[in-house]
Amino acid sequence: MNDAHSLFRGTVSKIHPDVSILEMLPQSPQNGGTRRMAGAWRGRVRGGTATRKKPIPERANEDAVLCRTVDAAIGVFDGIGAYTHARLASQIARQASAPQLSAIDRAHYTELNDALMAVGRALLAAQDGVLSLQRQFPNAGDGGTTATLAKLWHPPVPDAPVHVLFANVGDSRLYHWHAADNRLERLTSDDNIVRQWRDLGWIDDQLLESLADQIDAFDGTQALTVIAREAWEQRNTVSAWLGMEDIEFSLGSATVHPGDRIVATSDGIHDNLTLEELTRIIPYGESPRDVAVHLLDVAHAVAVVDQSVRAKPDDMTVAVLFLDC
Repeated sequence: MNDAHSLFRGTVSKIHPDVSILEMLPQSPQNGGTRRMAGAWRGRVRGGTATRKKPIPERANEDAVLCRTVDAAIGVFDGIGAYTHARLASQIARQASAPQLSAIDRAHYTELNDALMAVGRALLAAQDGVLSLQRQFPNAGDGGTTATLAKLWHPPVPDAPVHVLFANVGDSRLYHWHAADNRLERLTSDDNIVRQWRDLGWIDDQLLESLADQIDAFDGTQALTVIAREAWEQRNTVSAWLGMEDIEFSLGSATVHPGDRIVATSDGIHDNLTLEELTRIIPYGESPRDVAVHLLDVAHAVAVVDQSVRAKPDDMTVAVLFLDC
């Protein structure tokens, strides 16, 4: 992680069925200062999305996508578990998190941590919604969803930089393309088998990052170590998602500059494309929609047409924000 990118983990355990988990993340105090009303991002931010279901005729798309340009917010959700309830879980998570994200620009947040906690509450609102679904349909089994939320935030302070605030659980991802040096940075870390190894003390943070980089770069031509090969073969094992009784999630922030692009993807995109391929595609396209469609088309070609070593027919979803000024 570079100096402009901060990340920490939060845990909420043993949720009581009659208590909203929003109560478990402290509300930030309302501070004085300039009020930033909804709509402050008009003319500064553009957004676009693209999504496609997996090539199974009777199945609908289990992904859900959020893009509210007026709030400078995006999100990607990938349903997990039994088909019908996985699809409902991703849609409910989107619906539950959107109002929380919209409220951030109407608050008086002057501190980065306060605004970041508000994004955390949006994720917990999504968790609340999924748990409500499970209580309503107790036979739904393990229906849940991954979630990646991102919100641009500009503190009401003269000359203050814009930040992207994000929350993540599961293996959907958030990327930051830096216009200044044409560099793509992965902001989120997957909740997967490699993280479990680290949490168990079998590997350290340095090896975790190394394995993640090797998996992101693998195209079948590289030689993998034994542990990297095992990580590759189990890369689709998800260890955390909304709907688990004990939820562990990540919050983070990064500084964003005019010209930069923020991209959220479900695993149907980044499992099929290497980091190098993502880096080549994201800088091009006149609009966020162009970038999203291009990513989806290339990932679909890899999964269905090319049948490369990374091929993974799956639901595919992208949400993109451009910060223009």
